[in-house]
Amino acid sequence: MASFSDKQTGYLGAVGCNLIWGVAPLYFALLVAFPMPEIVAHRALWAAVFLFTILLFTGGLRSLSASVSSWPVFLCLASGAALVTVNWTAYLYAVETGQITQSALGYFLYPLMAIGLGVTVLGERLSARSWAALGCAAAGVAVKATLLDGFPWVALIIGASFAFYALIRKRLAMDPFAAMVAELLMIAPFALGVIIYITAVMKPAGASFLLDGTAYGIMMAFSSGVVTSAPLVLFHIGNRYLPLSVAGFMFYINPSLQLLLGLFVFSEPFGGVDMVAFALIWLALILHLDPARRRTAA
Repeated sequence: MASFSDKQTGYLGAVGCNLIWGVAPLYFALLVAFPMPEIVAHRALWAAVFLFTILLFTGGLRSLSASVSSWPVFLCLASGAALVTVNWTAYLYAVETGQITQSALGYFLYPLMAIGLGVTVLGERLSARSWAALGCAAAGVAVKATLLDGFPWVALIIGASFAFYALIRKRLAMDPFAAMVAELLMIAPFALGVIIYITAVMKPAGASFLLDGTAYGIMMAFSSGVVTSAPLVLFHIGNRYLPLSVAGFMFYINPSLQLLLGLFVFSEPFGGVDMVAFALIWLALILHLDPARRRTAA
């Protein structure tokens, strides 16, 4: 059983990562002129560089090499790397093709899927109050789903890829930082290939980080690694020290902040159905987290 300090660390990680993810649209709105595959590639490549450098100076290379020497661990890390790539690509695809509703629904589906995996695969137990919270959250997502024209494939891909990624990391007995570095190092060669292909072969006129030729383009390429790696490290910390069901509900901080940005920064429409959906989701948060808060205070 995790100690009090471990739980506090887990809560800090879960809250921190979701705060960053919640305001991330402000950053990605600055990258709309660049090709989507190049954005994904730069995110992976520079995040790998930054995290590997930190691991190098903190003396964690030995633990990294020892961990990946196990074939089952290697397969878990490779699966995690693939799921991360799928999630990033689906999210950016939704943004570029104007399917923001599906993207938002996907981020609301993730906690529900994570909670379901926590109960069915890990054997985590929910109280009656938590089951009621899960029902409220499911009702809120169902309300959002009724607004979509057609089956929400993009939303399901976003939610499922992240939920299964969380499950893999929960079952992997490995330092979360070293695991994140290992996953990104697996993606990095493919990311570098994409960057070289776009820069040297496709040569999009003025629509490439490197071909842009300005300090702004290069700075945005590098900073994408920081914006990518920081919340993922915090996410792993939260996922390691908290039950998957609790970490899943904490994720609602992310789309809630995105809602505020959509309303007050990007001036997106918000109707009565949206109000009902978000009211149900916030009720779910209150039902699920309030008992835990009282137990912590006691």
